[in-house]
Amino acid sequence: MNMLFYNAIGKLAGISREEAAVFLSAFQTRKFKKNSILLREGEVAHELYFIMEGAVRQYFSKDDGVEKTCSFSFEAEFVTDIESFSRKSRSVTNIVTIEPVSCLVINCTDLMEMLNHSAVVAELCRSIIEKVATDNIKRIQSMLALSPERQFRELVQSNPGLLQRVPQRYIAQYLGLAPESLSRIRKRMIITEKSLT
Repeated sequence: MNMLFYNAIGKLAGISREEAAVFLSAFQTRKFKKNSILLREGEVAHELYFIMEGAVRQYFSKDDGVEKTCSFSFEAEFVTDIESFSRKSRSVTNIVTIEPVSCLVINCTDLMEMLNHSAVVAELCRSIIEKVATDNIKRIQSMLALSPERQFRELVQSNPGLLQRVPQRYIAQYLGLAPESLSRIRKRMIITEKSLT
């Protein structure tokens, strides 16, 4: 049993080890190099990924061609374009690895087959979609209610290794800042932390 997978899905829904093993059996293990494209804008998302090792970012391109990062995903997280995956519509986002990635992958057809035969898997999928929706709502609330500095502080607190793993330009995109502005925020935070020690 893959304990990372079991613990992650156990947090989302009550599931026995046997049920988890059945669900896990529908996944395939894959490895991707850094900068591999898992999904392109305009394609239909046919696969759901569970990250065992590595990191990915999800982004869209604005009309002027500028990229806007909308999320980062790390170990023990599921990633896909949920709307595209569930509705078989064209994706409006790209998903790209920012580190070498080892993951478990299930395609939409196999997942739907399991949904039709297992109430536990159906509940688990509902929980995954709810978590993605809740994370998106929190992200919007953060953007609307918090200063960029506070957003950055909370982002780093919830992802302690973020600064070592994600290029600063992607973090700046995520926060809606110019890279120089993010550098100033980081310097202020370092000065503040030093003054408190």
